[in-house]
Amino acid sequence: MTPRTAPPLSAERLAGITIRTAHIAVTSIYVGGRLWDVPAEKLRLWRNLTTVTGVALLISEIRHSPNWAHQGRGLTTMVHLGALLPGHLWPQLAKAAPVAAMLVGSIGSHLPRALRKWSFLERRILP
Repeated sequence: MTPRTAPPLSAERLAGITIRTAHIAVTSIYVGGRLWDVPAEKLRLWRNLTTVTGVALLISEIRHSPNWAHQGRGLTTMVHLGALLPGHLWPQLAKAAPVAAMLVGSIGSHLPRALRKWSFLERRILP
């Protein structure tokens, strides 16, 4: 029996992992700061890094498939982004909205492949 070797890690896959990890790290700091009532000016860097890494992650995900927007992964991303809106509109939701977005993002990232790649438009799993 010959030993199995792991498949090589592509540059695209490595970039995706790096972006997702960075987004989780900076978002955690930002949301923690919001929950602990850290003044907005002290969180500005973390908010900006959360936005930049989020946009980079969004671009990375969209590049995977032209079907992305009508699949489970696209829908959960849209809900993730939409969860942030109430915090901008109503100050009393400024703590809850980022937490809700983090929860939706985590759930969406860990959905089974069949749900992430399910197309609501074509009603089947698409690449």
